[in-house]
Amino acid sequence: MNFTQYRFLASSVSIISILALGACSYEQGHPGNPLAEGARLNGAKEASNSTNGFASDLGRNYYALATRSRADKDWVDSDYFAGKSIAASNGEVVQPELTRLPLSYPPLPAARASQEGELPVHARNWLIPGNGNPGVGEVRALDDARANLVAALDNGGRERAPALAARAQVLYDCWVEQSEKNVKAAFNGQCHRDFIRDYTDLTVVLNPPPARNAYFEHDSAVLTSEGRQQIRGAVARIAPGTAQLKLVGKADRTGTEPYNMKLSEERAQAIRAAAVADGLPANRLDTHWTGEELRFLPVQTPNGVKEPKNRVVEIDTVMPSTQVAELPPAE
Repeated sequence: MNFTQYRFLASSVSIISILALGACSYEQGHPGNPLAEGARLNGAKEASNSTNGFASDLGRNYYALATRSRADKDWVDSDYFAGKSIAASNGEVVQPELTRLPLSYPPLPAARASQEGELPVHARNWLIPGNGNPGVGEVRALDDARANLVAALDNGGRERAPALAARAQVLYDCWVEQSEKNVKAAFNGQCHRDFIRDYTDLTVVLNPPPARNAYFEHDSAVLTSEGRQQIRGAVARIAPGTAQLKLVGKADRTGTEPYNMKLSEERAQAIRAAAVADGLPANRLDTHWTGEELRFLPVQTPNGVKEPKNRVVEIDTVMPSTQVAELPPAE
């Protein structure tokens, strides 16, 4: 996903300033301590049994990420994410990772720094290639994505879609962690792709796209340029995520009922084909047609009356209710 697409997705929520760092209960402190990893991972597993909405969802997802780091024999990051898991499960405010810490970032509390064997304050940055020049490339994409994610979280994401918001945050941190190993590969990796999926879905939940209408000429199922723009816009808004489009073709009341039923089907299928051509998988399209059935027409007219607003395919966005809630642990 390029910078333009990030800005497109971000436009669906109000971008506000990142929370003041001093307000965070849990301060970023990287790297973790491999000597404490086993005990901390066990503690994260126990703490993740809490049931406290977003906080517990976040704790369980960070625990899953910690187990994945352990499976990769990355005990430093396993310990670190286990610590974030415990903090989240205990109700502390835990933010997405910063790729690098500003000079004004407060040091860790002495007790925690001692417990975790922390390095000096300015060694707590993620060692991502390009971090020294953050205005360009993959690091800029990481920073832009974090700003957009925090805006979505702060604008109701934690409350309205806690499981989805928690998973999006942890997938972002997974993307950051993978970027330290190979920034270009991480940009094309699973964590990044899954983060984009969940962030897209989160913006759809927070700001559902308005219904769109693709209109047709009289007695025609040929897609107009305006109709093409309508379906292209609907697809672009949801394509990286899992939301579906519901298409309902209709016809005005000129001609016979069987003819108009067939015409409305052809219109719906024309929109469906355009959506697939724009990259939306066919299994994310729910296609229907109702012909000239009066109760479904936008404008109620007598039989035989031409009505442009009834020669339409209505396009609605539907978010599936069965989306997976959490990352599965690697153990």
